[in-house]
Amino acid sequence: MHIRHTARSTVSKEEMERDTEKHDLHNLRSTQTGVQAATDFGASLPKDRGYSLYHTWVPRCRETAEEISRGVTSAGGRARIVGVIPYSMTVDRDAAQRLTKSKGWAVRDGGFDGACHWIAGLVPETIFRPSQEFAREYAKMTVKNLYGASSDAFHVYVSHDDLILTLIFHWFGVPPYSDGIRFLEGLLMQICDDGLHVWLRDRHQVYEPPYWWPK
Repeated sequence: MHIRHTARSTVSKEEMERDTEKHDLHNLRSTQTGVQAATDFGASLPKDRGYSLYHTWVPRCRETAEEISRGVTSAGGRARIVGVIPYSMTVDRDAAQRLTKSKGWAVRDGGFDGACHWIAGLVPETIFRPSQEFAREYAKMTVKNLYGASSDAFHVYVSHDDLILTLIFHWFGVPPYSDGIRFLEGLLMQICDDGLHVWLRDRHQVYEPPYWWPK
């Protein structure tokens, strides 16, 4: 499962323009409503699985993973935080923040604008890694973590809206949703002999893996 972090605090465009350094987008934390939503999300997951949670370095993603884990265990399940996802879309963090603010991506929530620009190659590779390279490396990580996993293993990756939209595009050929990815939304996937079984929003479909999909 690859999902976006839970609800975060917001900053207006005017606030960002007044104080760029103070309003570092990476440091926006989860709201109390978001914390409770992540806990409830974890508590609602099936109890007969062993959950391993991964998250990006951004604090709200760590908070989300921790609260999902707390929810799983409070409901009698098994969960562990594995740690930080070792591969990042960003090459230059400061330049990425300036770009997202100048384009207004930080104000328009959901990741649609950022994902489209990234996929189209409109973001310099000195700021973001090429999107297909990123998607390939993320697939390698996802598959590698399954090696030797028990039959009841369930891996949860907590990241960001534009990131998940980009994975959905490169992994399954599905264009980015115009309304973006909501909090705690994403994709559920099981790798089977007949292809990638994928659940996106309210539908299930089997996709042929890309030619470069890791074995």
